[in-house]
Amino acid sequence: MKAIVVGAGGATRELLRRLGEAWNVTVIESSETRLAEIRGKQGIQTVQGDGTSRLILQRCGLEEADAVVAACDDDEANLEVCRFAQEAGVLRVVAVAASPERLSSYRQMGITAFSPDSLVSRRVELSLEHRRYSSMAFADGRAEAIEFHLGHDAPVLGKALKELHAGHWIIGAILRNEELIIPHGDTVLQAGDRVTVVGLGAHFPEIVRTFTAGEARFPLDFGKQAAVILDSEEDLSGPVAEAAHFVRNSAADSVLLIHRDPATAQNSDMASDIHSLLERASDALEGVEARPCPVKAFGARIFPELCNRESIGALILRPPREGPVMGRLRSHNLVLLARRVNTPILIARGTYPYRSIVVPARQTLSGLAAERAAIDLARYMHADVTGMAIVDPTFIAGSGAPKKARKDIGWLKQEAAMQNVNVRGKIKRGNPVRSFIEASDSADLLVLGAGEGAGRRLGVAITTHIARRSKKSVLLVPVRE
Repeated sequence: MKAIVVGAGGATRELLRRLGEAWNVTVIESSETRLAEIRGKQGIQTVQGDGTSRLILQRCGLEEADAVVAACDDDEANLEVCRFAQEAGVLRVVAVAASPERLSSYRQMGITAFSPDSLVSRRVELSLEHRRYSSMAFADGRAEAIEFHLGHDAPVLGKALKELHAGHWIIGAILRNEELIIPHGDTVLQAGDRVTVVGLGAHFPEIVRTFTAGEARFPLDFGKQAAVILDSEEDLSGPVAEAAHFVRNSAADSVLLIHRDPATAQNSDMASDIHSLLERASDALEGVEARPCPVKAFGARIFPELCNRESIGALILRPPREGPVMGRLRSHNLVLLARRVNTPILIARGTYPYRSIVVPARQTLSGLAAERAAIDLARYMHADVTGMAIVDPTFIAGSGAPKKARKDIGWLKQEAAMQNVNVRGKIKRGNPVRSFIEASDSADLLVLGAGEGAGRRLGVAITTHIARRSKKSVLLVPVRE
């Protein structure tokens, strides 16, 4: 088969490397320098001249050509070549647009055209945007197929396809846990899905926003309420006030006031005191919706049953009492309690409003749980996030540890960018407890994982020491089961 290619730029040279042996190709180019780069290739003939000349095209066999490729650096020249090829009845006429803005001119002539700038930018974009796996244009560039990874904060999570009311795109396939799903209207999207979306190229920005824009959800994946123990006047200005701030600046919708059941009071005066404390707590919440939750007695034993029965997104508790032994024990118990009841615990030290949040940058299940909570809270509170990556000394961690730490911080920045949250990364060598305590001096809230890593003895010890020694509020986030 015979093909005529006008223009010997980079696109042409790459094309010649890819075409099969069945093609007999003639390349027309005015630049001797460009022709020299391809001259001598087997099956390739070169002609120096103006490819927009009808006479030169005819001398190169335009009337017998099976295909013509217009690949000049000038769109007007390309369009002229395409016009001559169409008039000669060439079956396949293809163009490489010099400018993406001129693609419509080719389409008006019925010419298939591609823009190297668009193709290259699509590949570069996929390398930069970690929630997109692939992208392909088709239907003469009018449509695009894009494969997305649905993050935990994607706004479409939990929605059936029929609820999305998409007018310019459809979901063609879902890959979930290595299983291919052909979706229908009742298919519900889940975190971790790889979704293939087909839509109009003109609506590309809308499609991308729909499937990748972050939506702050914390603590809804655990529950809707912030639960606080109401036992004394001190709780009103402490955990109750911090619970109110937490609800106003997160996806939680109300406060659950856990209090002694007046029916179990020893006398009427004690019962009256409980009712009075509840009234003052409602005043201290300043308009935040609250619901009383009477219990027969306080203690850690009440939480498993409460968290199982109520929709509790976070437990707001007093800090552990100070003491070299008891303080560690109580902090240790809070870490284990967060894991056991599968509910975040906020150790309230009154350092709200949270304008600066510190979180470890670690790509473990526990680390990711903490990072997601920190990003969501930062989104609601317009706070900055500092991602701390602690590296052991070189003789322990090895020379590759700093590189891994940079990757961990980079991942945190990418996730936070989905919600327009600013992240500052810090890499420190040495004792993780001391490093986090030092970092917390300029922060308002520390967010730590209380998941699988904290279940090991070393993990418990590190998290416990930080929770105990920090002078700022600490949020312990378990891995969501």
